[in-house]
Amino acid sequence: MYDRILVPLDGSEASEVVIPYVEEIAAKSEGEIVLVSVSEIENAELDHVYRPYLDQLTSRIQSKLEDWGEDKRFWVSSDCIMGNAAAEIVRYADENDMNLIAMAAKGSSGTGPWLLGNIVAKVLRATGKPVLLIRKPASDSSISQRTIIKRVLVPLDGSEFGEGAIPHVKALARVLDIEILLLHVVEPVVTAGVAGLASVTFPTAKEEASRLISAIDYLNEVENELKNEGLTVSSESISGSAAEQIITYSEENGIDLIAMSTHGRSGIGRWVFGSVTDKVLHAGNVSVLTVRASAK
Repeated sequence: MYDRILVPLDGSEASEVVIPYVEEIAAKSEGEIVLVSVSEIENAELDHVYRPYLDQLTSRIQSKLEDWGEDKRFWVSSDCIMGNAAAEIVRYADENDMNLIAMAAKGSSGTGPWLLGNIVAKVLRATGKPVLLIRKPASDSSISQRTIIKRVLVPLDGSEFGEGAIPHVKALARVLDIEILLLHVVEPVVTAGVAGLASVTFPTAKEEASRLISAIDYLNEVENELKNEGLTVSSESISGSAAEQIITYSEENGIDLIAMSTHGRSGIGRWVFGSVTDKVLHAGNVSVLTVRASAK
């Protein structure tokens, strides 16, 4: 599924945090990596500014990929483009049939070349492509063992849109041999209150038990479908605020990647994230794979 991966870079080490991740995905799927640098300043010497950097990085990645096996063929290429960074990244991904955009993202306790809310957020709003947001460097041990992504969390809300990330997670699982954890968070019921204001209604113990049972039944059904395909899967249903529980669960259970569906209208600046996905993107420290959802 991810045989063409686009990696936008700005020349900084921070933006290169994604490289070990895409190297592993590309090596195990025999895919292609395309590096791009975008300049928002018109400069006739653009190619001379970025080309040495990209050529050096291309050679380095190609050399690392070759260590995976002589019988495998890998492709690493690069390009320099000019214009609005977010718009050009989206355009390039569409026009060159990229299957995945991999970018560095700033978590709540780190630094990055692009602040979430600027270029990364604009790409997320506008693209229909899956986006892999990497928040922290892979450990030396996971790189040497070639198992950077081992556990993937898939939050589900019981809807078809919420299941949008599942096909992508299945593809990753087959390539990377990962463990999939399904999570359903049962939230308090929100109803309309006085003057249209939201009112949070906490269910009785009996009502909460009933909702948890329904959630467990739903998760078991999805879990069994994935297990029947030979994948390693487990599931859990908990109560609380969805975004907070997803973040906490990820950090306490050694999750390497959260895979979530997003939805909304396409176009730079016009797409509205689902509120839960938006909160996880802004508040969490675990890397996230976002997938534009569509009805089945």
